[in-house]
Amino acid sequence: MATLLHQITIDAPASRIWEMLTTRLGLQAWWDGTVSIAGGDCWRLSSDDLDSPVTLKVVEEEPDKTLEWLCVLGDPDWENTLVLWTLGKAERGFTIRLEHRDWRLNEADLAAENTRWGERLMKLRLQCHHNDDLPVNDDDLSVWT
Repeated sequence: MATLLHQITIDAPASRIWEMLTTRLGLQAWWDGTVSIAGGDCWRLSSDDLDSPVTLKVVEEEPDKTLEWLCVLGDPDWENTLVLWTLGKAERGFTIRLEHRDWRLNEADLAAENTRWGERLMKLRLQCHHNDDLPVNDDDLSVWT
């Protein structure tokens, strides 16, 4: 099994980064596809890159520090993989480390997935640098609220 690993620095407050990882509107700002809440502690994400939508269950979270998702349903390549987000203080802003663990892909497909995650993280950084607050939406609650 393989782990995809990315790390970037985002010059934004931890609260802004956390909002982009833990609210539907935040996720929708950088995920290339659709995002919806799938039960009390799960996200449902779809995109053209996936054979079918994936359901990601929040299995661990420590606000502004770590967040872990387990893929419990969907695209067979994603099922039973873990996505771990770790935030750490940097000289300016925060370092975001993404580990997507337990891939069972061949080398070419793994490389393609690694590239897609890199693109997502670059879009996440761009969205975090926007000074606009995300719109307030009473239906847009963090999945663990």
